[in-house]
Parts: sequence; structure tokens; C-alpha cells
Amino acid sequence: MTKHSAFARALRAGAAAIALAVFAAAPAMAQKVVNVWHTEPNARTKAVIDGIIADFEKENPGVKVVQEALAWGDLDKKMQAALASGAFPEVAHGQAYNERSLSAKGLLRPMNDIIASIGEQDIFPVVRKLNYNATEKTYYGLAHAVGADLIIYRKDHMREAGLDPEKAPATWREWVDQLKKLTDKSKGRYGLSLAGPGFFINEDVYMWVGSNGGRLFDEKGRPTFTEKPVIETLEFWKELADCCLAPDWLSRGYLDTFGDLATGKASMILGWGRGTDYFEQYAPDVVAKGDINVFRTKPVGPSAGGKPFLTQFDSEAWMIFKNSKHPEEGAAFLKFFHRADNYLKYIQSVPVHFFPVTQSLRADPRYLATPAFQKWKFWIDAQHEVIEKYEPKPLMITEWKDLDFPFIAELANSTILVDMVTEVTRGQRTPVEAARRAQQRAEQLITQLGYRKW
Repeated sequence: MTKHSAFARALRAGAAAIALAVFAAAPAMAQKVVNVWHTEPNARTKAVIDGIIADFEKENPGVKVVQEALAWGDLDKKMQAALASGAFPEVAHGQAYNERSLSAKGLLRPMNDIIASIGEQDIFPVVRKLNYNATEKTYYGLAHAVGADLIIYRKDHMREAGLDPEKAPATWREWVDQLKKLTDKSKGRYGLSLAGPGFFINEDVYMWVGSNGGRLFDEKGRPTFTEKPVIETLEFWKELADCCLAPDWLSRGYLDTFGDLATGKASMILGWGRGTDYFEQYAPDVVAKGDINVFRTKPVGPSAGGKPFLTQFDSEAWMIFKNSKHPEEGAAFLKFFHRADNYLKYIQSVPVHFFPVTQSLRADPRYLATPAFQKWKFWIDAQHEVIEKYEPKPLMITEWKDLDFPFIAELANSTILVDMVTEVTRGQRTPVEAARRAQQRAEQLITQLGYRKW
């Protein structure tokens, strides 16, 4: 054997090895990536989604799913950045107003096939109503789960203040009277803790205006910020800030409010069933005594006129962006995600907050056997009662028809409502002055967007 022939064989062997390596790498290089944005950053839910993703990828070689968990208040900001850049994920959670706004802009892929794969009639009617565009006979979204915002309170604080811990306040006046008795500034204890960042102020504005018989928009979409129910809401907020909120409440984050309740710095907060884990971790003694509780109703304002209270319906929708790189693979993932076995694991990751959107899963013995249901049954029952009797509505929606207004996402992402509230609570403007300024700014924004109809 000559050196030349040996060299030639080695060269051919090397070339073959390189070719084999390139061939082996080809599927990885051709991999389709499905980006999924969702609003469940807790470790247990992320782990469940990782497991669902792993199973999906086994069934769908060549497809990789990447989840990104975002806090509620961060999702809208990230969505606005995507709108500006055009770099959309394949799949994302979004508020109901996001779904309507984005579908009006022609950015969303219809989801009728996904609804059909789950079983349209199996989905609760309120969820279908929420996500269905009747004009186009099209679903552009599907709530990933549902839940209701309630008043969470300390029964031990109520007893100490001489209040009946089972008596929910029926009116704002009754609630303020309770909160004043619960507030002891010498102990650093306040009757109520509210989250101050803008996203959460938007939540409270629409819930309190709705609970005062009011609305945020008239039939043509014109803002109604100067109407009496809104003015009274601002007056109520100012009274709360003066009597019963910590001076730094505007800087308190959502989780901070749960910490305030757990540590005894506040007697009441507004919140969701996901807080059970927090209380079990940071206030196990209070939980063991049964002193964490929720009211099954919320108080109404002076102009309610017999209308029931309005509370928030947690119903963020899955959406698929049709101009993303791989929308069909995104649709395939959602169909896989909503298979009963997979969806059950997801729902059970936050069991006192996530209620399933399908009637069959809600009746499934495996779901009903969820361990947390024993300890927190009162909270679960309260949410079901509110959802079934009082018709909660999604963020920024005081009337169902408001979902048809395509500008609500832009209004929610502005600082108009936040500024209106902070100007009043800081004493910078009277409620009437702040409302007039917010009205002008909102009308200007809607006009600039090209959505003015009045």
C-alpha cells in the first residue's frame, strides 16, 4: 500500500464522516420553533408545560416548542413591542380585549379547528361567548382557564375589630366603615392593600365603576369618564387612600399584597385563588386556624341602582398569530395541549385559580379528586357561585358589547386611567378635574387610532 493510496482512503473516509455529520445535523437545522408566551410564571405550571412540550415534540419530530412565562403586567408591554416590530410568537395568552383588537387588525389565525378538536359544545357557554366573533362566525381565541377575583380577608382581624367575620360588606359605605375599624396605623396595619402598578389600577377602575352601575364607554364607543359613576368611583378611591391604604400603596406589587395579608400588615386584599400556595408557605399558622377567607360577594357603590357588583373574570385567551413563522405548528400544539390528560395536569398546577373551560373535565372524577379541593373548597365554591350568578367580565369590559371596540388594548396600555386615579389619590386634581382630563385624552387617542364613531 502506497502512502498516496492510504491518504486517499483516509480522505474519502473523512469526507464520508463529514457528510454523515451534515446529514445527521440536517433535521436539527430544519427544526421548526413554536414560541409560546403565557402568563403562568410559577414553577409548578412551567414544569407541567415542559412535560406537555416534551410529549408533543416526541409526536412531532422536527418541531421544537419554547415557552416563555410572563407576569400579567408584562404581557401587554411585550405584545405592544411585538406589534411595533412585527416579531410575533406563534402562540400567546392575551386579555380578551387583546384578542378582539388583534383580530380586528387581521393578525390572528382563526381557531375554529381547535375548538372543534376539543368539542365546541363541551366548552362552557360563557367561554364560547367570550371568544366568539358572531359577525364572522369565527373563534380567534380560547380562554386557557377561568376564575374570579374576590375579596380575601383575615377573619382573626375581623374578630379583633369587633366585626362579624362572616358578614360581607354590601355597599361601599359599609366596606369603608369596616376598613376604618381594621386599620391601626400605630401597628402598621391597614384595612386594605391594593396593587399599585398600572395594570392593576386598570383592573380596579373597571370593577368599581361596574359595581357602581357605570360603564367605561357608551354605545358608540365614546369614553364615559365624566359620568357620575366614574366620578363617585374616584371619590371612593380617594377616601380609601386617605383612611385605609398604606402610604406607599402605589408602589405595592400584586404579590406584595398577598405578603401584606399573610404577615398581618393588611386585613383585606383583592385577589385570586393562586394565593393559596403563598399563604400556605408564608402564613401556615393562619391557614391552619382557618383565618384566611373570601367573601362571596363584593360591595356596590351609591349609583348601583339595584345592579349587582362587577368582578373580574380571569379568562386570558390563547391566540395564534397567522404572520408568525409556524402558525400551523402552533395550532397543532394547542390541540395537543387541550387533550384531556394534558389539560388536566395544567389545570391541577394551580387548582384553586384555574377552572377548566370544558364541562367534561369539570365533572371528571380525577379533577374532582384534586387534593387542594379539600382545604380550599370554600374558595372554589365562592368562585363558582360568582361566575354562575353574577356574570363577571374580563378586564376593561363593563358591558359585553365593549368587546367589539377595537381600541381597548391601546387604551389599557396607555397611562390614561392610571393617571386619572393617581392624580386624585395624591390630591393633585379633584375627581372632576382628573376625569375631564382623562376623557379628553381618551377621546384624542381613539380619534388618532381611527376608531372614533361618535
